[in-house]
Amino acid sequence: MEEFSEQELKDLIDHALATKNSNKSISSKISLGLGETDLLQSIHQRLSKRIIESELNTIFRDLRSDILSRKVSITRKDLHTVTLNCKKCEVESSAELPKWNVDNPDIVVIIDSPSLPADAVNLMVNTFKKIGFSSNQLCLTYVNRCPVRRKYESSEVINCSEYLHLELQILNPKLIFCLGATPLSVLFGTDVKIKDVRGKLLWLGYWPIIGSYSPMYTLKSELSEVFESDVIQAYNFVMKNDKEKNNVF
Repeated sequence: MEEFSEQELKDLIDHALATKNSNKSISSKISLGLGETDLLQSIHQRLSKRIIESELNTIFRDLRSDILSRKVSITRKDLHTVTLNCKKCEVESSAELPKWNVDNPDIVVIIDSPSLPADAVNLMVNTFKKIGFSSNQLCLTYVNRCPVRRKYESSEVINCSEYLHLELQILNPKLIFCLGATPLSVLFGTDVKIKDVRGKLLWLGYWPIIGSYSPMYTLKSELSEVFESDVIQAYNFVMKNDKEKNNVF
């Protein structure tokens, strides 16, 4: 994942609004504290034995807020305005914005794109509801914002990933829940296979991450029980011993 300085944010906006033939490029970004990942993971594990997990996750989110407030001043509204007007790719469809709680979610759920069939959407939403999540606890966002009926080009994934990285810093959730290999690969900057990481709590800098199969793959491979167990893990990580919220999907 990447962090952005004020100048880099300006470059990002200029690049997004430039024509597709522009030669402008985004300067390299600062990695998200990867050297501290093991230390923060150890701290979280040790404190979880002494502090209620939901309270501990709030403490971590507050710490991230203090750190990120010194680096990122752009608002969610500003970012999404740039996203809607982006011209970096030759895609005819318009960008779609995140859904549900886009202001203060406990968990940001990341899927490949808005191009998700109705049956896959129903599986995902019904599982969230069954486990006890409300719409107020979750924000659904995408690696690629513009829906297409084909596989995304690598350049399109790269172009959109900058928006995802910045969006996560603005939303500052307690947990990032990646559905599918693409969201995980984009965050970690390397190919990730779900079968190797699902069921594990991963850390990227000061961000806790859980990965599961994409809703489409879950349906195709009849892995609804496995998917449900991963949603339970995400729920327990954030909501254990916490009061439930009342909003519904």
